[in-house]
Amino acid sequence: MDLALLLAIALIVGIFFWLRRYQGSKRWRSRSLSPTGSSQSVRSQTQRQLLRLVGGNRAVAERLVEQVQLRNPNHSQQWCWEKAIYDIQRDRRT
Repeated sequence: MDLALLLAIALIVGIFFWLRRYQGSKRWRSRSLSPTGSSQSVRSQTQRQLLRLVGGNRAVAERLVEQVQLRNPNHSQQWCWEKAIYDIQRDRRT
């Protein structure tokens, strides 16, 4: 009986931490394009410019910024947004 109770408590604690970690990663993704939160260091003008370039498609803008961040992990959020804008403008010139 004591072992079953201990296993049930361990299972509940494990699920709690798994859900907390899952929600934390989900929260980071949803905040990446909002004017508040993790992208607070990114100027709203920069965010609007990128969104305008991708036709208002937030999912596309988010993927572009995430790709830039993955390739350039040592750069700031603002730099990554500006780089995504630069890349789109460069690609459209050719």
